[in-house]
Amino acid sequence: MPRKKTNDDIPDIQNTIEGFPKKYIPKVGTRDATVPIKIIRKDGTVNEGSGKVSMYTDLTPEVKGTNMSRYRILIEEILQKDGYYIHEVIPSLLTECKERLKADNAYVKINFDYFLKKKAPVSGVESHMDYRGCMEGKLINGEQKLYLKVSVLYASLCPCSKEISDYGAHNQRSVADVVVELDESRGVMWIEELIDIVERCSSAPIINALKRIDEAYQTELMYENPRFVEDMVRLIGQELDIELDNRIKDYSVVVNHYESIHSSTACAIINAGRTLT
Repeated sequence: MPRKKTNDDIPDIQNTIEGFPKKYIPKVGTRDATVPIKIIRKDGTVNEGSGKVSMYTDLTPEVKGTNMSRYRILIEEILQKDGYYIHEVIPSLLTECKERLKADNAYVKINFDYFLKKKAPVSGVESHMDYRGCMEGKLINGEQKLYLKVSVLYASLCPCSKEISDYGAHNQRSVADVVVELDESRGVMWIEELIDIVERCSSAPIINALKRIDEAYQTELMYENPRFVEDMVRLIGQELDIELDNRIKDYSVVVNHYESIHSSTACAIINAGRTLT
């Protein structure tokens, strides 16, 4: 059996000061630590699942290496203390990370899956719709910033194809990646609200379980609401403009339409023109 050693028995290599270039490192840490998380939905229910946590600090030129094990230990401690709810976890992680690792700046990002029940438009049959979400925090020079990102799938139908064809029009699965900088002092911006904005602006939302009567409805809904990629990014931006200087400070939207009759992807990007680009 190996002998159990104490810290006094083991050299602390990362705290040595010789044998490395003296350069400042803006971000060093751990990426994609998989942990259990909980997220409160707008209706008060809880989305439980796994999240991938990435956490970084900066490192001054005088220090050889960060204490890499402390990142994961800190993640586990904060998750247990704050009950896994990520809106509570991120501010705590930022503060503790900065203090314990003796850094000037700290960064935390948590990627997660988010599930909502969706009803088919005619039959009312229910199914789970999955979305990709992310919450991110930055503590830079004492200033904290919080961001929420959600990726929303939807259906888009080409206005040009509808206009020039004798019958039918091509459509495709599309996705909008929406990032907002939060202002929690003015209220909560729910994930569901961002999802709703995208789906209302689209040709039609994507719903996983549909009967024939639902498919007929969805097909006709798409045909009545054709959208170019430019239309979508402008419509989403218009909706987010309403929340500027209220619950959000900034936003960025990236829209991709995965063309069904081309091998390429149509893309459009818009932002509020503040800090996010």
